[in-house]
Amino acid sequence: MALICVPLVEKTIEEDVSLANSVDCDVVEARLDYLKDSSGVDRLAGIKKPVIATCMPAWEGGRFSGSEEERVLLLESCLPYCRYVSVELRMESKLRQLLVKKAKKAGVKVIIASHDFSKTPRPEAIVKLIREEKKAGADIAKVAFMAKRREDVLALMQALSAGKKIIPVIALSMGEEGRISRVLAPYFGSFLTFAAASNGKASAPGQLTIEEVKRFSGFW
Repeated sequence: MALICVPLVEKTIEEDVSLANSVDCDVVEARLDYLKDSSGVDRLAGIKKPVIATCMPAWEGGRFSGSEEERVLLLESCLPYCRYVSVELRMESKLRQLLVKKAKKAGVKVIIASHDFSKTPRPEAIVKLIREEKKAGADIAKVAFMAKRREDVLALMQALSAGKKIIPVIALSMGEEGRISRVLAPYFGSFLTFAAASNGKASAPGQLTIEEVKRFSGFW
């Protein structure tokens, strides 16, 4: 059964902790790039469920605009307080390898992710990315693409069906046409699906709320 992960997109860590402990989900994603002040990450220890530490840079569609060295140091500082850390496949390889090595030493599972907010590749290209993510040290591969038509969702489901035989995969289609993937991907074997805590709290276009996702969870 797929996990439901709620992204924490508040402006302060205190608000993130409060939301994490009040929402009914399996996992939360601490979106560090949404924070006004990322100091005091030790307060993430107050979250009573598994945490994914994520700090998406602007070049991957996130909000972090600092240096890559600063971003790696921030993610490293979260390792004692999270079960997973998310790293971009396109991160500079030496920095990525350093972070992956430290995460594994700390017993933290590594999610290596590829996002494209403009298009969906062909299924074989997505499977190739999944293989590259595994080679880069992923325990879990993540592929997220913008769906401009229904066929894009089908392409992602084809890739998920093949990719999950290689490594656990998180797969999702973004945008209005991709909304259905939030419940289809778990049915086809996605490791988890992301769901907003409420309207206005989405971390990606097309993200359903946790209430909407739970209506369909019986199909998993």
